[in-house]
Amino acid sequence: MDGASVLTASTRVIWLGLGVIPYLGLVVVDAWMHERSREVPTVERITHYVSAVALLAFLAGAFLDRDSLALASLAVFIVLMAFDELGFHKDVAPSERRVHFAAYAALTVFIAIWRWT
Repeated sequence: MDGASVLTASTRVIWLGLGVIPYLGLVVVDAWMHERSREVPTVERITHYVSAVALLAFLAGAFLDRDSLALASLAVFIVLMAFDELGFHKDVAPSERRVHFAAYAALTVFIAIWRWT
């Protein structure tokens, strides 16, 4: 690899790293809110665990420049998040709903950065 390719790859990873920070921060806040504010049913917990695996696979695909892994994992993640949102979050507190909205917006920004890089 020449110097320009290494710099481009490094710059890409830096952009992706910076892009994912807001989303991951909001995920931590949401998890903390789940633990503090309400009892999370078993099926919802399982959905969260499987979603976390799909998210990690998506991020691995994005950072490793493996589009097929990233796209497939993102599709699974979106389906699971829709199931979670529609099935379990109908009656969550407005503060938690705002965190969800902000997290989805942050994820959208990360996806845009990933596609841009």
